[in-house]
Amino acid sequence: MIKIEKEQDVTHVSAAVTDFADSLGYCEYKIPLTIQGVKAKPTKSLQMGSKAHIAEEQYEQETVEFEPVTADELIDETVDLEFPREDIYSRLMIPFEFEKQAVVVSLNGRIDKMKRVGGTLIIQDDKFVSKPEKYDNRNRPFPGQMLQVLTYLNSAFSNVRNPAPDEILDMSHTEKKWQLRICDSKTREPYKTFSDVVDQFSMVYLHNSIEKFAKIATGFIQPEHHNSQAKCNACNLKSSCEFRL
Repeated sequence: MIKIEKEQDVTHVSAAVTDFADSLGYCEYKIPLTIQGVKAKPTKSLQMGSKAHIAEEQYEQETVEFEPVTADELIDETVDLEFPREDIYSRLMIPFEFEKQAVVVSLNGRIDKMKRVGGTLIIQDDKFVSKPEKYDNRNRPFPGQMLQVLTYLNSAFSNVRNPAPDEILDMSHTEKKWQLRICDSKTREPYKTFSDVVDQFSMVYLHNSIEKFAKIATGFIQPEHHNSQAKCNACNLKSSCEFRL
């Protein structure tokens, strides 16, 4: 979902992290289509992945007991912490100024797993796929996957979807790290894990991507076509897209 709302002299662009990451990482024309209300038909692979996510969350609920995290533990970076799966909501808000037009982007999501180990804040995102072997020759995640974990890592965190200021989890850390696990949707077992710490290059990449997303969403620039027949054929919005190759 991508929503555009105007309030006095400010344009608010709100979107799910997954919609932002998918559009900038896969096809920019998904931005205007999503704003128009076009909805993708879930593929069989996506449905299998969703079921695996639910099963993994239920398994953890049945087998792992988490102690409540205290405020003192949050600010003590020497204390290792782990939150239950799907228990943390994220929100990243960034203001921009485009030709004297104020634009505020809000990206909202729900994190698969968040923890702190040895002072390092770790965001883990699991991708349950039917053919994990297609990642055998990759040494980095796909662009959309990268944007998703980077957005999570640079967000504010809370246990509630729409937090008040005092409900934000201020968790101290020495560095930030993302982990993206490619898992077999049939067995739910990890097949391959990509991981790295956040550096200046990734921060610039994320900021520039959000800025471009905001400009396309508000009409300051037009989407760029990837010119890939294969991507169009595999797209879940191809039946509704006039820009399909």
